Amino acid sequence: MKKLILLLALSLPVLASPALFSKYEAVRQGFIKNKLADVNKHAAALATDARAANHEALATLADAVAKAPDMAKARTAFGPLSDKLIEQRASLGGKKPAVYSCPMVNKSWLQPKGKVGNPYDASMVTCGMLKTE
Repeated sequence: MKKLILLLALSLPVLASPALFSKYEAVRQGFIKNKLADVNKHAAALATDARAANHEALATLADAVAKAPDMAKARTAFGPLSDKLIEQRASLGGKKPAVYSCPMVNKSWLQPKGKVGNPYDASMVTCGMLKTE
């Protein structure tokens, strides 16, 4: 029985844990504030939690953001991290974070539905549109 419960828990999508999305959201907020220290710190926390949930691919992507030496490299690494979480989002039931997209940088991200907060360019923080609720 314990093995079955463990197997079911491991098969749940990554965002089934609100803690993982809250860590991702903290990384996004770091980008909006243009604070590399916040981005690195929250991405490292996301990587740790992803590893604890046995999501090594997500942890590796979060590590790339956490170890980025500057905002440009961190933003570049954030794209694949967002893509992975958006992919996982599709398998969730219930309330989900919204998918937003910026046509100027041709990238998407997750965030709570509401005012756009583009993490990819500090000069275009309000550029983007709701793609999927």
